[in-house]
Amino acid sequence: MNETTATFPNRTPPPPQNQNRSWTHNHSWTQNQSWTQGRNASDSFSLVSFTETTVLPSLVGVLCTTGLVGNVLVLVTILRAVKKTVPDVYICNLAVADVVHVTVMPFLIHQWACGGHWVFGSTLCRIITSLDNCNQVACAAVMTAVSLDRYCAVVHPFRLLALRTKSKTLGINLLVWGVSLLLVVPVWVHSKVIRFPDGLESCTMNLVSPSAVLWYTVYQTITSFFLPLPLIITCYILILCHTWRMYLKNKQAQRYSTNLPRARAIRLTKMVLVLVAVFLLSVGPYHVMQLVNLTVRRPTLAYHTCYYLSICLSYAASSINPFIYILLSGHFRRRLTGHRTPGGHSTSEREAPAHGHTPHSSYA
Repeated sequence: MNETTATFPNRTPPPPQNQNRSWTHNHSWTQNQSWTQGRNASDSFSLVSFTETTVLPSLVGVLCTTGLVGNVLVLVTILRAVKKTVPDVYICNLAVADVVHVTVMPFLIHQWACGGHWVFGSTLCRIITSLDNCNQVACAAVMTAVSLDRYCAVVHPFRLLALRTKSKTLGINLLVWGVSLLLVVPVWVHSKVIRFPDGLESCTMNLVSPSAVLWYTVYQTITSFFLPLPLIITCYILILCHTWRMYLKNKQAQRYSTNLPRARAIRLTKMVLVLVAVFLLSVGPYHVMQLVNLTVRRPTLAYHTCYYLSICLSYAASSINPFIYILLSGHFRRRLTGHRTPGGHSTSEREAPAHGHTPHSSYA
């Protein structure tokens, strides 16, 4: 490999270690280095190798299977609905992104199970790696767009109504995908099949200097996590403040029975807290580990464990999201079961509430 450094910053674990390849700074394999020595090193190597080739592929495989079932169920529920709503477009787009992601995962699982060996050629290496990263960026971007849409629908239902048509929403989602594809151009450029000195051929990112590793890691974490996170949290905080403020205002004025609006406010609060918690707990650890990895030169067994756990959590988001909507959204559950509202109409979104009433989110 000469001076070229192969890195694995994109949810792609390195191949198992041996005497010729060692995992050092930034998941990099270099010659004539070992990350630990002696009998403890042999025991650690065996455990790490077993985790990389057996445990990790099995866990991610289960997560992807669950995600496929859940997202297909979401897509079927939305597509069979007579009336599509604006949130439906976002949820459908998120489900499509997760389904596409699940379909490329078997290639990466195969590489892990084969000890890092890639058998599908250079072209598929670039395509699969780019799609995997595009899914990260696109899902974060869609969740941000959903948060902004929820803010507009709940806090400014009349003022911004003209901006929330299905055609414009579709355009926004196409723009999200266009930007996501543009942001993963570096992945497309640097993804390749690398042949190591011992003959192993592995699909990974190939960055040639520590500064390149640093800048790409920062670039990835900002675009996929640290940029959308404050926007998502800010939108939902404003939504919750507005929802409870309107509820308390109506309760004080005694304009109507507050039982139903209070139940809606509570459901919306639960939904918001769960969505933000899932985003933080599933994606956050992986990106934190990526930044921590910049300072790690000799990974310990504990570090390996945390890193692999963060990978599993990052893939878990694709499996969990559809079930959040199914379990926590009464609106979505009614459409899934085909139930109708008390008024005799099939359930549909009520984006613009009457003046002074607690806004009703189609997610709650």
